[in-house]
Amino acid sequence: MVYRPVRPLAAALLLLAAALPGRAATILEKSVDVEIQPDGSTVERTALRVRVDTQADFAAWSPYAIYFDDHRTIEDVTASVAAPDGEMVRLDPRGFGTVDLAGEGKLRSSSKARTVRFPAVSPGSVLAVGFTAKQRLDFRADGISLAAEKAPIERLRVAVRGGGKGWRWRIAGSRAGLTVQENEDGVVVTGSSLPVWKKEGFAPGDRSRGPVLRYAWGQEATWAQVGQWYEGLTGSIPADSGEIRNAVRKVTAGLTSGREDRRGRLASLLGFVRGKLRYVAAESGIDGHRPTAPREVLERGWGDCKDKSLLLVTLLREAGIDAWPALIRLGSGDRIDAEFPSPFQFNHVIVAVAAEGVATPDDPVAGGLLFVDPTQDGNSIRWLHPAVQDQDALVVRGGGSALVHTPLRQDLEGGKIDTRLTLTAEGDAQGEVSFQISGDAGASLASAFKGSTAQEVEPSVRQIFGQLLPAGAELSQVRWTISETEVPSVTLSAQVHLPAMAQGDGSSHSFGLPPMAGTPKPAVLRGRELPVVLTPKSNRFSWRIEIPEGWCPPRPETVEVGNTVGTFRQSVAPRGRVVEIGRELEIRQRWIEPARFADLEALSMADHKANQQLFRMDCGAAVVGAAR
Repeated sequence: MVYRPVRPLAAALLLLAAALPGRAATILEKSVDVEIQPDGSTVERTALRVRVDTQADFAAWSPYAIYFDDHRTIEDVTASVAAPDGEMVRLDPRGFGTVDLAGEGKLRSSSKARTVRFPAVSPGSVLAVGFTAKQRLDFRADGISLAAEKAPIERLRVAVRGGGKGWRWRIAGSRAGLTVQENEDGVVVTGSSLPVWKKEGFAPGDRSRGPVLRYAWGQEATWAQVGQWYEGLTGSIPADSGEIRNAVRKVTAGLTSGREDRRGRLASLLGFVRGKLRYVAAESGIDGHRPTAPREVLERGWGDCKDKSLLLVTLLREAGIDAWPALIRLGSGDRIDAEFPSPFQFNHVIVAVAAEGVATPDDPVAGGLLFVDPTQDGNSIRWLHPAVQDQDALVVRGGGSALVHTPLRQDLEGGKIDTRLTLTAEGDAQGEVSFQISGDAGASLASAFKGSTAQEVEPSVRQIFGQLLPAGAELSQVRWTISETEVPSVTLSAQVHLPAMAQGDGSSHSFGLPPMAGTPKPAVLRGRELPVVLTPKSNRFSWRIEIPEGWCPPRPETVEVGNTVGTFRQSVAPRGRVVEIGRELEIRQRWIEPARFADLEALSMADHKANQQLFRMDCGAAVVGAAR
């Protein structure tokens, strides 16, 4: 699904790519020096010295990986190891190698890595690597991370020079601990004693968490010019209207060609590209940006996201529907820097369709455009995968190319729980429960269930119910159904027995519901500088409990909080011997900056307080609930 060109200079940080498990080492010195050549190519010289502080660090930092591809060559690789007493340790020449980075699901790729494997060393040893990289960039822009991602950095120096005409730069993110010196055609960023990233829950992805130096040179770029650049790549692709015309005729057979049936033609062609053409990543052309000709994609029956998107655009235009490719950032934990136009911030391609005469009020429409992703499953127009919602998409329309922010459809994501129980005088409960899971989670479950036997699915369903029901719940008649509606969903259901759900005796009883908080705890926000990234959703839980004769129901109560981040509402409504408890949580923002933390905290406090509540049934009592 992913269209992911790895940027060469940023990819220099793949030197640390193998260092995933441990973070106790210390980067003594890191320097990256980039020289922009008169022909637009660049020469990058990188040096890194890392002290291994614990025995576990070694496995985490060796081998080193140095990225290269058809447009980036690696020269002058050097490596050394100094023991704690300063004595140099000999490296085995066989420790230098090359690996293919094509990865699972990718047919071919020019992405590779030079690797350096160090001999085993004791704590306190220093590993050093240096190399020179030469690269050609068709679009003259790039970026380098300035963050201490893997380990604290004692000394950092990143320099770019030779920018010349059109030179521009920007540091996105915090400049804390950094010093910046600029001149007419370059910039130098230094830092000392930079702490490693703090591990925080609900944080942005690695790409958006720390400071990044973005720079460009040559002609001043706007988003319109980025769109023109991409359109120039697709403009050189040969068109074959005969094959396209035949495909449109076959797929839309029985549908009219008038304006009144545009939606039907869109649904048919979208379903064809999604269902009949396999997704296979296959990097080709300029850093994987140039799509394959639609005719070839049709003939071979597969393509990656940019291939499938261009094919769908071509099919729709042949069918009389205006459509354009849209470059976008795939991944809810990241977002692009809208202040620095560059195609290399995007990693995916979807399709923007002229909404007039096609879209309905429930469709993902923004800026007069209906967004669809050809790499999704099914032929649904209404549901857009959350990973491409709430993102800036560059709609490629030549000189009219512009960023359009895709809509957020939290109402289609989430779950609905409906539980109906009857309490006995002994406090046991018997009844039934159903759980409808929609959107991304529903699609994932549906996909997993379709490829599994009943014996494989039932334990998973029981595990899900185990998280939604009080401890000790006994299930029988476990069932599941997959909905074929436009929004993917799965419904789970079961008969349930809850021993000793209600506690107490005489005229006083109480019961609690399982914790189902959907927001971060308020403590997550204290002293926090990073934004909070949430999963927009709409959860609705309903409990209908019939109590025994002579028991007094809880008093009615409604708690409600609503603001820019979302809404929370819990209601307790006694109706004779039936107690109806409803709980609703809607999160309407994905990316929450510190300025909005007060709203998030108010929502979180109400959510978590309700999840700690005991429902008291005291005849004559003046309280509804109490903390557990």
